[in-house]
Amino acid sequence: MQENLNHIQMFECRENPKPQDPQMLPEPYGAGLYPKLVSTLTSSDLVLRRKAVSAMLHYFAQKQDHVTSVIDKNGITALLQTLCDDDVEVRINSCIALRYIVEQPKGQQRILEQNLQAKLKDAVYDTQPEVVVEALRVLAAMDAHWNDRAGTKALISVKCIPLYIQQARDGTTPVKTEALKALNKVYNVKEAFNEVLENDAMEMLASLLYKQEAQVVQQAAENIAELCFYSAGKRAAVKNAATTERFVELMSHTDVDVRTAVSAALMAITIDNNGKEQCLGCNGVETLMDCIENESNSNVLANCMKAICNLSEHPIARTRLHGAVHRLREIEGEKGVDQRLVTSAKRAIELITWQP
Repeated sequence: MQENLNHIQMFECRENPKPQDPQMLPEPYGAGLYPKLVSTLTSSDLVLRRKAVSAMLHYFAQKQDHVTSVIDKNGITALLQTLCDDDVEVRINSCIALRYIVEQPKGQQRILEQNLQAKLKDAVYDTQPEVVVEALRVLAAMDAHWNDRAGTKALISVKCIPLYIQQARDGTTPVKTEALKALNKVYNVKEAFNEVLENDAMEMLASLLYKQEAQVVQQAAENIAELCFYSAGKRAAVKNAATTERFVELMSHTDVDVRTAVSAALMAITIDNNGKEQCLGCNGVETLMDCIENESNSNVLANCMKAICNLSEHPIARTRLHGAVHRLREIEGEKGVDQRLVTSAKRAIELITWQP
């Protein structure tokens, strides 16, 4: 009896628990976590909204099961609502969370079934560049091979291509970069090429080649290279000889990613006869010969040798390229060299030394 009394007395003497902080976000155990986070996204308390979306990102980074569980609890609708939140941090993190979702087959399927792609697009009109950058990354993530590019096709249907071009032309440097990356994704859909060109993308891309920021120049060159594998794209690229001349100038750029993109564009442009003529007129042949002598990056070298193969079809260029045969034979005979380089070198030698 006395032990029971002592036990009761011990607990009766404890202080009452302190009131819970109203801005604390308790996380329920197990499956109860997901509806809690989703419902808190639309709370009237800014601190709780921030905590909810941050917690969501924390769990998303751990494993995919957390992403699919939030999808099942109507998380997509809640996150789309937060894209209009008054707080920039909430909008940025909501975009990042949506990128996790669209990268999952279940998440992208749900978005396409409910025709929510236009709501994703609307986030690109945000007034804050930081939000626009993340929104563009969401749209780029919609491109997936496992559903036959259904996400990209859906975005094209809601006129995302003109939006990408406008943001690449007028946005800040980070916005330009992400807009160009998103634009580069649409070429996985054949029908996109015409729409890109009809929106004067080639002129915009050519102008970006003169920017100081390496990432912008790189992305612009990559887009032109992609467009040039389409016959109308090649014709648009060589319409202005200054574009080819600028590519030749950029072959000496210090950034290897820029040189890789530019050499790929030159490789594509020189398939066209006008491209060959333009390359001849701006010391492009000599620049490519210098590249195979001094370039250490195998991707740049492979692109340059393919461009040399293209140029060797032109009689004047073929004559000039005889000076490159010795170096090409060295590359062909090197041990341990990238097989692409050996194949390209062998092909280039055959074309340059061809006799009618």
